[in-house]
Amino acid sequence: MATSVLLLLIALLLHEPLASVAPRGFRVGLTHVDSARPFAFTERFHRAVRRSWDRREILDAKMSRSRSGIGASVEWGDGEYLIDLAIGTPMLPITAVLDTGSDLTWTQCGPCFECLPQPSPYYDPSDSSTFAVLPCPCPSCTGIPTRCTLRRCRYNATYEDGTISLGFLATEALTFGRNTSVAGFTFGCGTKNTGSLSNSTGIVGMGRGPLSLPSQLHPSKYSYWLTPFNSSTTSHRFLGSMADLGSGFVHSTPIVLSPNNYSSSSFYYLSLQGISVGHTLFPIPNTTFQLKADGSGGLIVDSGSSVTSLEEAGYDILRKELISLVHLPVANQTSTGLDLCFSLPPGSSSPPAMPDMIFHFDGADMTIPPPNYMHCDFEQGLFCLVITGMTGMSVLGNYQQQNLHVLFDLDADVLSFVPAMCDGL
Repeated sequence: MATSVLLLLIALLLHEPLASVAPRGFRVGLTHVDSARPFAFTERFHRAVRRSWDRREILDAKMSRSRSGIGASVEWGDGEYLIDLAIGTPMLPITAVLDTGSDLTWTQCGPCFECLPQPSPYYDPSDSSTFAVLPCPCPSCTGIPTRCTLRRCRYNATYEDGTISLGFLATEALTFGRNTSVAGFTFGCGTKNTGSLSNSTGIVGMGRGPLSLPSQLHPSKYSYWLTPFNSSTTSHRFLGSMADLGSGFVHSTPIVLSPNNYSSSSFYYLSLQGISVGHTLFPIPNTTFQLKADGSGGLIVDSGSSVTSLEEAGYDILRKELISLVHLPVANQTSTGLDLCFSLPPGSSSPPAMPDMIFHFDGADMTIPPPNYMHCDFEQGLFCLVITGMTGMSVLGNYQQQNLHVLFDLDADVLSFVPAMCDGL
């Protein structure tokens, strides 16, 4: 399907944010970070689990900094999906990590004081006719921690995986697909970058802050579908009117707004009220996953984490109930990185039969089929739960969102979803 043309209404006087995405919207492909590497499915799965643990530690650190009053400039930065786009005029192709946990979009800029290896040439602002430095003071400079030096908005984006990007804010033309152009987009021009970029040139921030991609383009909605984990088919993200769930029974639940002045304001929270497996509703109090006034608790939707993490109090009940449901011995101290695994009978070639798991949200039930919450590793003889415990909040990961089309209505603050055979779309 050819990429649709994006028409923009641009309001760039005094470098104000971009105007709304025009009615037709656009679509971009998402590539899994390991798709181009020769990993077998089991190794690809284990790498995703390790990244989920790293990302969880980052989230813990970010939230604790916020609640303790320390400046929350630490971001996530690592993710599971890459997005291809182009920057500048003439266009220079770049590949960036799509990060739902941060807001700033930035790319490495040459000439660099210090830059990381990347798969494509470095972007040089002097080669582009549409590049413009964002002077300060300026309203856009208040979206992230910055300082004004020589009338430039200098940023310092620090990520818990050790990656650091130092640079300045500017505006530039971005192009998605072949001919979907966005003029005057505010981004970070990184001139000193250290750490790791997961085979990319920078980061595209998809959070809820003022400098994120959705906030600058002002689409009324965006959506994504994620293909099965072991599929070679490209996943997709849609912005504007192309974000349409189509036919089928659509489930909708409110997006919960986070308390003000917390780093959690970039996240998309849902109200998880209970969990069932089959026809059994587990005895988890409906306040277990509630977002609290101090910014702790709650459940966020995160396409950048593979493994779902649940607040320990709820996870402990889920774990206990599953042990009683699965009539297999529990395997202790496995190398999978997952908390709950069962030992398969010798010579097993198919997973045990399991019922669907259901997450009961406010007004909507999300059905998670067995392959989306249990992982079979026949080489090690293990049958593992792809959900872990976590203290302080909960995260709905992408492994549980396989073959779902998920839509964020940004005007109404509603998240909707419908089952979809994404491998065939």
